[in-house]
Amino acid sequence: MSRWLVLGIFLLGSSPLTAFAEEVKLGYVDLQRALNETEDGRKAKANLKKVFDAKQKELDEQQEALKKDIEDLNKKRTLLPAEKVREKETELQDRMQKVQQTYMRHQQDLSAKEQEATAKIFERMSKIINKIAVAENFTMVLDRQQSAVLFAKPHLDLTNDLIRRYNSGEGATPGAPAPAAAGAPAKPAAPAKK
Repeated sequence: MSRWLVLGIFLLGSSPLTAFAEEVKLGYVDLQRALNETEDGRKAKANLKKVFDAKQKELDEQQEALKKDIEDLNKKRTLLPAEKVREKETELQDRMQKVQQTYMRHQQDLSAKEQEATAKIFERMSKIINKIAVAENFTMVLDRQQSAVLFAKPHLDLTNDLIRRYNSGEGATPGAPAPAAAGAPAKPAAPAKK
């Protein structure tokens, strides 16, 4: 009986295990690049830049005023009584903390606005990626940035297909306006006045 057991183990060990394994087909996308190259992504980035620039201008003005007041105190330090200098230093430290708090608040606000602006775009991209993966029988599709893909063959990159399909309106919610095609005007041009 042990001879049959040894023969069975030998036959089992020599049979290829690949017959039991599913063929693995991997792909990847660069979601950040796709965001930057889709029409909706560009619009979202432009809107966020406007918000950032406005907040940065406000912060720069506060910092400049604080810097001017610090320089002013340093010039007058020897002329003012010690108590008045301490009072001004305390006031300037309080203002500096407020500027830092404003900076932190702006960072959090911008981060929340970015997440809000990109969430629907990434959701739609996810639907398109799922369609591509199912249609082309991919086992897995990775995000190049998040999964730290160090090397992948270029033919496995699905980013261009994702961008093309997104810009063509695929995955858009029914009834929602489709993004304008690349290079196409968003609305008809007004007739020229004579």
